[in-house]
Amino acid sequence: MSLRVLLVDDSLADQRALRRALEKDTETQWEVEQVSSAEEALERLARAPPPDALVLDFHLPGMDGVTLLRTLRERCGERMPAVVVYTGRGSERVAVEAMKSGAHDYLLKEALSPERLRHSLRNAVEAVRMARQLEQGRRQTERAERAAREALAVRDEFFAIATHDLKGPLQSMLLSTQLLRRQLPAEVRTPGVDARLEQILRGAQRMGELIDHFLEVTRGGERPLRRERVDLFALLRTKVRELGPLGSTHPVHLHLEGEGFVGHWDTQSLERVLDNLLGNAVKYSPRGGTIDVWLSEESPGPEGWVRLCVQDQGMGIPAADLPHIFERFRRGRNVAPAISGSGVGLASAHRMVALHGGTLTVQSEEGRGSSFTVRLPRGLGLRQASSEQLA
Repeated sequence: MSLRVLLVDDSLADQRALRRALEKDTETQWEVEQVSSAEEALERLARAPPPDALVLDFHLPGMDGVTLLRTLRERCGERMPAVVVYTGRGSERVAVEAMKSGAHDYLLKEALSPERLRHSLRNAVEAVRMARQLEQGRRQTERAERAAREALAVRDEFFAIATHDLKGPLQSMLLSTQLLRRQLPAEVRTPGVDARLEQILRGAQRMGELIDHFLEVTRGGERPLRRERVDLFALLRTKVRELGPLGSTHPVHLHLEGEGFVGHWDTQSLERVLDNLLGNAVKYSPRGGTIDVWLSEESPGPEGWVRLCVQDQGMGIPAADLPHIFERFRRGRNVAPAISGSGVGLASAHRMVALHGGTLTVQSEEGRGSSFTVRLPRGLGLRQASSEQLA
């Protein structure tokens, strides 16, 4: 290691002694410069970059060592070198004054040895290096935090504009469907047509709710869980029926084990969980891939649990991505860019299930499909409904 040092001392004898002590250093190669006064030191530092270290005699003619230190700190700022002060007539007051002015160590000439000088200088240089690294890290962190805040502000503004623009045509579609249902001639208004129109209306209303929730989340808003008596089987059957048009490409089989699937849950939250799990099963499955949905009672009674499992035969999730699959903005690395998605749905579903006191877990193997399992307690909500929040 090679370091540059500037000796500031008006005694030629002391200069020679200091130089000899540094030249005999076997660990560090010192490039030594010498000046005899504070004024010369300032002139030298004005015309060339600061050295790595400064060895400064406290008692100098004209400007003393403390004044020089303060002047250097003002001029050099962050480029201030490591400083070791030494003196032949020391006192505790002088030592404190030197350290407060920016010195890293204070040595007495009468007790100074070459080893002590070299050790002090190396420690001082290392302290400056570490302080600069810490300052650089702090500034990088501040820049990163500032950039993140700016990015979030841009994101929130974009989401606000996007959701506002989306709700306009969505409201038009909703009103047009309602009008069509009222004005449709009786001869063409069959049960199948009515069912399709009802599905369009429910889908449009659901999309409006999702847009509102998405905007709330991006703005940091929260809404309380609105718990009520919910028949999970009826809700699931409705969602499966909504997938009816996809039956030829993605057959959905519903399996029941048990009879009672009623609990006190937040309907909108469970709808979003089901939409996400069923939608992902369709999205990530090949044409003709079967989707199996199991609904079962883990334990009967008002305090029991129900279990929902959605299994597909799709692309599966790579093993390296499984631990992170419920994190926001994370998607499997095997997902093609052409497959739409933000990486928010599973994170939101996981959060909503957890707020109900339940669990959402996954088993998956790349290339062989995935199985998502939701476990929900029936009766937890009536006691905690007022305190739980949706993030």
